[in-house]
Amino acid sequence: MRVIMAGLLACLLVVGTAQARELKPYAGEPTPPLALVDVHGKAHDLRDYRGMVVLVNFWATWCPPCREEIPSMQRLKAKFAGKPFVILAVDMGESGASVKAFLKEVRLDAVMLLDIDGEALKKWKVFAFPTSFVVDPQGKIRYAVAGATEWDDPETIRRIAELLPAMRR
Repeated sequence: MRVIMAGLLACLLVVGTAQARELKPYAGEPTPPLALVDVHGKAHDLRDYRGMVVLVNFWATWCPPCREEIPSMQRLKAKFAGKPFVILAVDMGESGASVKAFLKEVRLDAVMLLDIDGEALKKWKVFAFPTSFVVDPQGKIRYAVAGATEWDDPETIRRIAELLPAMRR
């Protein structure tokens, strides 16, 4: 696990610049499984969110670019209030207590999942923090971004809104 963390930290230093990155259309492999427990011990499975647009964000409390993008992610969540949209924030390698303590300082209205052993990280081929994927209502990854982004950027909002079932009419 320490080797994984050291490698991710090295990647973070390369990816984690002040420049926001934009969502890119995803052309990778099919959506990997994602079944983890949240900070309260409740089990969650990505399949349970079918019919919704899901932002899957891999992050860690010790990651400066991860922390920097949280306010814009919260504004995105507020923008889509009442819509079939959810954020699954997958914390890598930290305890539920650590994440809960962090959330007392920083607000993020998301399902906080714990990837203690790094298995989800491997399945999703995450090599830098933060890394995010936008999954459509059918469960297919449509967009990805490695590095921090401004989630409330108008173009990002437009791309996500186009995926929302209630907004397609």
